[in-house]
Amino acid sequence: MIHQASKTLNRSSPSGGTTTLIFVLFFLSLIIGPNATAHAGSKDFQLWAPVYLTLSLSEKVRGWYEVQPRFGNNISQINQLLLRTALGYQVTKHWSLWQGYAWTPSFEPGFISENRTFQQILYVHDYPRVNIVSRTRLEQRWIQPVRGTAVRFRTLLRGRFPLDDARVWGLVVQDEIFFNFNSPTNGPEAGLDQNRFFLGLNRKINEHMSVDGGYQLQKINTEEPEFVDDFNHLLLLQFFLNW
Repeated sequence: MIHQASKTLNRSSPSGGTTTLIFVLFFLSLIIGPNATAHAGSKDFQLWAPVYLTLSLSEKVRGWYEVQPRFGNNISQINQLLLRTALGYQVTKHWSLWQGYAWTPSFEPGFISENRTFQQILYVHDYPRVNIVSRTRLEQRWIQPVRGTAVRFRTLLRGRFPLDDARVWGLVVQDEIFFNFNSPTNGPEAGLDQNRFFLGLNRKINEHMSVDGGYQLQKINTEEPEFVDDFNHLLLLQFFLNW
């Protein structure tokens, strides 16, 4: 979904560098706030390697399939596996609506099963100097052994800036913020959940495939009074397949 409409951009003008700098500075301002000087909690180096497949089922209907293994503890073990699928309807050239389901089991420190349904609005637009993707998602989560349904809101903004005339290489800047809407028993607390900032490169392999590679900072809000946040430093490799 993030990359379903990665198309060839128009030739950039010399002022594209200024646009890129402004975009990067905007995202950095989202993750560097008044808590930046506070002591952080636990840290981990992880590898996330999602594979996304988008299929055009008809002129207006699209299918989405995702497999995302996440390796933690300094990339020594698998911590979590995300399996998602969704059905989307293209409302206009740039806007689409999606309904999906996900099973996201966690394996560390112990096995926890989680089922989710989600609804989302996706906006994709190729501007002269940047490809913009905006994704807003509402999730209903059933987490073992949480009583009740945890509801979470998340919104992502992604920009791909071309680095060559052929548009094969692009600089990617992305940020996603998460909020919990409620506090089910033994479950997530309402309020800010986490923020994920990504900076990397994208390469178009062919008309059906492209790859992201880069660094992602995961900033997690905690309830511990002595820690403002936990941080995970991630190597993120994303594979996008489109048919």
